[in-house]
Amino acid sequence: MPFPHFRRRNAQTLGRLLLLSFIGIGSMVSVVGQELCDGVSPVEASTLERVLVAIPAVGRPLYVTQPPGDKDRIFILDQDGRIFLHKRGDAPSLVTEVLDITAVVEPQGFSTSELGLLGMAFDPDFDGVTNRAFYLNYTESEGGLFNATHATVVARYLMDAVDPDIADPDSEQRILRFAQPESNHNGGWIAFGQDGYLYIATGDGGGANDEHGACGNGQNTGTLHGNILRIDVRNIAPNPQPPECGILVANYDVPGDNPFVGQGGCDEIWAYGLRNPWRNSFDRANGDFYITDVGQQCREEVNWVSGASSGGENYGWRVMEGSRCFDPASPSDCDPAGVACGSSPPCRDPSLTDPVLDYLQTDFSPTACSVIGGYAYRGCRISNYQGHYFYGDYCNGFVKSFLMDGGVPTLHQDWAGLALGINNLTSFGEDTQGELYIVDRNREITKIVPPLTDFEVSGAGAAPFLLSKTADWTWEDLQYTSEHPISTYKVYRGLPNDLFSCIHQTPDTRWAGDPDDPSSGSLFAYVVTAVNSGGDETKSGNPVRDLSAAPCP
Repeated sequence: MPFPHFRRRNAQTLGRLLLLSFIGIGSMVSVVGQELCDGVSPVEASTLERVLVAIPAVGRPLYVTQPPGDKDRIFILDQDGRIFLHKRGDAPSLVTEVLDITAVVEPQGFSTSELGLLGMAFDPDFDGVTNRAFYLNYTESEGGLFNATHATVVARYLMDAVDPDIADPDSEQRILRFAQPESNHNGGWIAFGQDGYLYIATGDGGGANDEHGACGNGQNTGTLHGNILRIDVRNIAPNPQPPECGILVANYDVPGDNPFVGQGGCDEIWAYGLRNPWRNSFDRANGDFYITDVGQQCREEVNWVSGASSGGENYGWRVMEGSRCFDPASPSDCDPAGVACGSSPPCRDPSLTDPVLDYLQTDFSPTACSVIGGYAYRGCRISNYQGHYFYGDYCNGFVKSFLMDGGVPTLHQDWAGLALGINNLTSFGEDTQGELYIVDRNREITKIVPPLTDFEVSGAGAAPFLLSKTADWTWEDLQYTSEHPISTYKVYRGLPNDLFSCIHQTPDTRWAGDPDDPSSGSLFAYVVTAVNSGGDETKSGNPVRDLSAAPCP
């Protein structure tokens, strides 16, 4: 709220309707459509914290996402094979089931494995009516607990034509299916790039040390394992190629500009040399691609490539683990001499793409073990962290960020406050407004927000404060727009450059209005604040107004 709201009395007018319109703050650089930011006041955050959004009663939550243009529903992926839905404004415990495919994703007893429902992406043109499509990446297991065989499945589903909050379980169309030699390192992330193609992360086939064939899968472009795949599931490629690589099911085209088309490898491959790429993302501002690759026993890595890349990058596994050489004969040696195999390039060869950041697992206490990729923040709310990339670690639970500048990570920050209370961080999530979420194995879905004390109730871009003599006064529902729990709103009255005193408090976002009028020729000014159960109160405008400490009536 850039200034307080005024109510003036003069000889001609006794009170009047005053609707103040606000313009966006100039420093706010969000690539989210302005219509999606309506009602959101940008905040220059002093720090960041988490607020609880949803907590499913069962399952192992693994991911959270939102349909394009939908500000009111988040979809929560459960590794056991369910999708849950939570509606904005509902209590965190109010979570409903969208789809259940637990019968096929993994055999009974594999509840601690890396198998399951691993990825979800809505069609870029999803609107829930004419386009109801979304895509899943899951593992299919057959043969029972001790004799199971596994395969990766990428499939298209449709939301129900009548009930928009459930999916049609009979609508599955399998796009891609290929066998997995082991139960781990399945990748599982899927997302649409700005080019409209579906990108799929696949692990190296599992086990340890990538001991598949003579030299592993990571450096083998003749397999779908250990890669980022890029396929056309929407029939938009101008020069489509047929599927390759002897896969078991194929209902897609290969974009003709994929880097290995006609080069003797799998045409589906966009990039390779990866061990277990987990929770990758595109920067929605420029298409920059962040790929986090889980290490063997030593190093975790964050890779980055410009959105202008035409693909073909080799990220080094198993020649390298992070920025260091890797020797499968001594995997616990975290800095061995390079070991090349077959036609694979030697360690530190110029043809390899190095990570922009990596870390040694034992540099942390408790020990780190699995990097969790996040997003470059491009949301509506936090004005001073635009472009900062957030990531974490599953075992240690840390949350960190950096800003890419000219291909180099800068402004590194350790968010100890965000990490506080995390059990096992499994994923970050991003909603349609660009705001970020953290998914914890303890089933808590939390949202990253500035502290309540950084907010204003009716700030720039938010619902304006409406004063009227004939209708209720109304202001921003900050609990809905920020998801901070609000206990009460306080209405303060004063003069523009004088002390403001509280004249009313209410849990609602409306009030019948001030029963008093200013004397003839003078005015009243008003400020509304929000308070949570801990007594934290939003700012009283910008600049901050002097509020009386006296209790509200």
